Amino acid sequence: MIKIVIYCVFISISCAQVFSHYDYVGSKSISMSGSVTSGPGGTWSIFHNPSQLAGLNHLQMVSGYSEIFGLSFLPYYHTGFSYKGWAVNMEQLSTSIYDIELSSETVIGLSKGIYIQKDKNSSISLGSRFNFYYYDLGKSAGVTGDGELGTELGGDFTYGIDVGLQAALKNRHYFAVYYQNINNPMLGMGLGGELPRSLSMGISYYPYDDLLTSLDINQLIGSDSQEVRFGIEYHLFENFILRTGVQNNSSRFSGGFVFSFEMLNIEYGFITHHIMPMTHQVSISFWMSE
Repeated sequence: MIKIVIYCVFISISCAQVFSHYDYVGSKSISMSGSVTSGPGGTWSIFHNPSQLAGLNHLQMVSGYSEIFGLSFLPYYHTGFSYKGWAVNMEQLSTSIYDIELSSETVIGLSKGIYIQKDKNSSISLGSRFNFYYYDLGKSAGVTGDGELGTELGGDFTYGIDVGLQAALKNRHYFAVYYQNINNPMLGMGLGGELPRSLSMGISYYPYDDLLTSLDINQLIGSDSQEVRFGIEYHLFENFILRTGVQNNSSRFSGGFVFSFEMLNIEYGFITHHIMPMTHQVSISFWMSE
């Protein structure tokens, strides 16, 4: 019980904001330390830079699960699908202790990516995402202290807009910019205040066909420091991919892999933390040819 209290205090102090800025949604993102702002599109684009959706025409679906910092009372779910440049995503983080839900945070997003210029050598794509945020406070402790006879505390909602831009040269060099919550959304009166906004810039390069290298610089608006993230994706075999990454501020290391079977991917990723336990994430995705 003491350990749970310590973890709760640390999380509340270190995060102090809703989870809309959680950058490790999807196994590729967590495996490459969040360096997915630039590069070719995939299921990760459903949750990150929407400009990458422009090149996704066939149906793709993904669903994943994680326990933040390996803590069973911080489950994180994400699911989504994309088709012909459109995408729908849903993410949920809840806090539960002894099967009592203390709070939950939900995001539902609708995205679209388009090419504004494309030829055989280069392309420029633009994307946007409309996010609906909902925060539920659950119940009060009540007279019994366990929430069973508690009062519903209600919740609040708001919306945010993300925009992204990506330029590609010969499908080998990529440069991208991604701005989250550009409309500066607010949630509640003194509950959460301004939702976090961030600006990410990324470059990706294929030295050769089976190796992708990605570098991101992420700036949380209002913060004096930046995060630098670097990730590598290597197609070791036709149906097996290895991923790894590092970042600073704070220093973290990540890794993961993908197994492909026909039109199905089974993915795993992890990321370390300088104080808290490691976070693991698993996901399953599939796609259908046109």
